[in-house]
Amino acid sequence: MKQSKFLMLVFFMGLIACKKNSREMKNINHDDFKTIHSDFKLTSKAIENGVLLEAFKCEEKVNAIENSIPLSWQNVPDGIKSLAVVMYHYPKKEDKTEINSYLLLWDIDPGITEIPYKMASKGHWFMGANKDGAAISYTSPCSRGKGKHEYTIALYALAETPKALPKKHSLNVDYNVFMDAIATVKIIDRTTLNFIDSN
Repeated sequence: MKQSKFLMLVFFMGLIACKKNSREMKNINHDDFKTIHSDFKLTSKAIENGVLLEAFKCEEKVNAIENSIPLSWQNVPDGIKSLAVVMYHYPKKEDKTEINSYLLLWDIDPGITEIPYKMASKGHWFMGANKDGAAISYTSPCSRGKGKHEYTIALYALAETPKALPKKHSLNVDYNVFMDAIATVKIIDRTTLNFIDSN
């Protein structure tokens, strides 16, 4: 009887620990991550002096799909097994609880060094939902409000591909699903490219 009570106590303590770890993963603020390898850099031909060029704004939708931004990177750290990309924006500048994502890519081979213009959905990796969750696609910035709107593209160098992410394109992978999955594996490094879209 005592042994049964002890086993039940251990079981419930395990559940509490799992829930705590889950909350901690969701509360990670990746904006605070400082790039470890200073030569690990992400760039784009679509961005000049920190500003998105007009030609890459408000891409035309064809069958709900938009042309993706060109990306390239260099000096991927040693020992990684997978790369992942997320592009996001806080629509309310001071409120970081609301996040819009524009690009979600995972299981990118560490030997890859670029994703050409229009090719984000056509490589040997996987893509998640667009900003509205309506299609597996990139969403181009198309800010209507006056002023400057800041976007971040983050490139993750990972010790492994998160097992929580499917081995296929998936409309079910939104920003929260993606980031929760990233938090389950070792992040060897993270580099970012920030840019402004202004009206």
